[in-house]
Amino acid sequence: MGKRANPMAVKAALTYDINEAAAALGKSPATIRSWIKDGLPVMSSRKPTLISGEAIRTYLRAKYKAAKRPLGPDEFFCSGCGGARLPVGMAATVWPMQNRTVLLKGACTRCGCTCTRMISKSRLGEFAQRFRLSNKADSEP
Repeated sequence: MGKRANPMAVKAALTYDINEAAAALGKSPATIRSWIKDGLPVMSSRKPTLISGEAIRTYLRAKYKAAKRPLGPDEFFCSGCGGARLPVGMAATVWPMQNRTVLLKGACTRCGCTCTRMISKSRLGEFAQRFRLSNKADSEP
């Protein structure tokens, strides 16, 4: 799957033809035509097909919001199953990521793949009450 297009790459007050929209968003013209078939509103049925910048922004934001799958308070995301799962034995390893975030990793109860969840360091205590947490350094050989 390719990288998501940034809705802010197009100017809301301008109109774009298919090739201009594709260039601005870093996508192919075929992708823009696919979005039109999927429901991206166009300004006229005549050639060249014109698309409002605001319509592109609205369409992309709605498309990306619909694709999100929020996790429950005790769920991790399993990339193998593609869904929200509990880790085996409610055990997770804490991997420091950035100044304010950590990655929790566990094993999926359904397929055994690695399931993950990114959380803020300020919420680590809350997750320590639900899960058996261990540090990355403790789990390495």
